[in-house]
Amino acid sequence: MRFLFILGPYRPGQCGISDYVRLLSDRLESMGHECKMLTINSKSGQTLEKTAESLPQCDVVSLQFAPYSFHPKGLPGKGLQSLAKALAGRQLQIMFHEIWIGAYPQATLRERWIGRRQRRQILRFLQTARPFVVHSTNAAALNRLSLMGIETEYLYLFGNIPWAEAPVLGMETNPAAQIAFFGTPYDAFPYGLLFERLDETFTAMKKPWKIRVLGHVREKAGLKKLTQEASKRGIDVEKTNMLSSEELSHQLQYADCGVTTTPYDVLGKSGTAAAMLEHGLPIFVYDDGDTPKENLFIFEPFQDQIFLINESSHTEKIVQFSQRPRKPFFDGVVHTADNMLKML
Repeated sequence: MRFLFILGPYRPGQCGISDYVRLLSDRLESMGHECKMLTINSKSGQTLEKTAESLPQCDVVSLQFAPYSFHPKGLPGKGLQSLAKALAGRQLQIMFHEIWIGAYPQATLRERWIGRRQRRQILRFLQTARPFVVHSTNAAALNRLSLMGIETEYLYLFGNIPWAEAPVLGMETNPAAQIAFFGTPYDAFPYGLLFERLDETFTAMKKPWKIRVLGHVREKAGLKKLTQEASKRGIDVEKTNMLSSEELSHQLQYADCGVTTTPYDVLGKSGTAAAMLEHGLPIFVYDDGDTPKENLFIFEPFQDQIFLINESSHTEKIVQFSQRPRKPFFDGVVHTADNMLKML
């Protein structure tokens, strides 16, 4: 089968969507399928209009949708409609990594205004392109799309760090529990509440603990808040800076638990959170309340690995979880590739 992946600028190692397409293509090709990529990058002149004019023959088109990947202001407009017309009649799957902005209680007036324009463009695109299936990765997007009458199915977004066997001699034996921060440390995250829960947890375990920030961090404001909160409490923060995929896998194996600052309702769109979960780590998460609780969900294999810092009762639960044997690696790439093929 011939797959064509359409995505924004291709920046593996720097862009989660690029990593997703690279790993998924590698898996499909290992199974005997053919995969091609078309990248949309206005800076290099590869616009949506040009992409619409140069679609090769294929059996399935997989559009990796994120408004700001297609246009610097997140409003692809006429170009998006040109692509919709070119895709109409194709076997089209759409993967919504991002939808429109502004659909949450704390959104500014400007975010709501932009979001309404984005939503109109997306709805028009779907009416014209007529995909055979629409997927998304997280509870928030599924809820918003459903409210607009768009039938959307969940598709798991796997982690961006494949398993790499850690040398036995290299396994760390530090008595301090290691808390892995992997992914963007967002500025709006409640770091004070997180440290309260971490302190409660490791006091109950009677273990010292320290934080290790994995990989290169571009969001400096969030990192500054994290380090300031740690300094106030006398907690060590180690920064590894850039690591290879193999080194990151080793670090996740060495860690005792993880933290993601991605909100609970959009956790499914985070490849770094998925990587921690696939490596068997319990992770601390914050529910910002943007999506009704009855619409929240977690991918079934990881339901016992998620601990909300909003809930004080989860301290005891993570202590109990940590006493179990480490869960084996979950190969999310295999899972998602198999599910993509089943839908066809």
